[in-house]
Amino acid sequence: MLAGHFGVAGIVKAWRPEIPLAALLVASQVPDLVFLPLAAAGVESMGPAAPGLSGYGSLLITAPFSHALVSNAVLALAVGLLVHVFLRERWGPSAGWVLGGVVFSHWLLDLLVHRPDMPLLPGGSGPPLLGLGLWEVPVAAAVVEGSLVAAGVLLYGWRTLRDVPDRRRAWAYSVGVGALLAGSFLFDLFAS
Repeated sequence: MLAGHFGVAGIVKAWRPEIPLAALLVASQVPDLVFLPLAAAGVESMGPAAPGLSGYGSLLITAPFSHALVSNAVLALAVGLLVHVFLRERWGPSAGWVLGGVVFSHWLLDLLVHRPDMPLLPGGSGPPLLGLGLWEVPVAAAVVEGSLVAAGVLLYGWRTLRDVPDRRRAWAYSVGVGALLAGSFLFDLFAS
């Protein structure tokens, strides 16, 4: 769902053009950015959901800290407060709320696609584990993710072409972001 998270960043950028796209892209990936060092340390992991299973949506993710509901609420709040305290003058008074919401959107999208592997509390591995399991139907998961990517590309492109007076630069931005999001979607589909 890497690309789907990026799609949300593109959608939000069209709505709030004063917030840098880079900040939105990073915000959309905060839980996964926390997951990486925890996985490197052996605290969290991912592997096939079943022996021999491979391909798009085939992973079972054990992320009791980075992907717990409460952890994600704390991460969203922390990012929102940092942005509010340090960047509200530059990005607007509600930018903290927006970026915090983008951080939390990661958990909401993961809830949709993950198998029941996301705990409520950090470190919790027992029931209830949350996840609606859309990855069990890879075509449906790909349609949802592809729709988020398409919406992100189209809305970002529309806003950029509307607001950037230099047409060449506006097209370059739109094509570049479109390539980034489309590339991340292809990576999601074929690199699993």
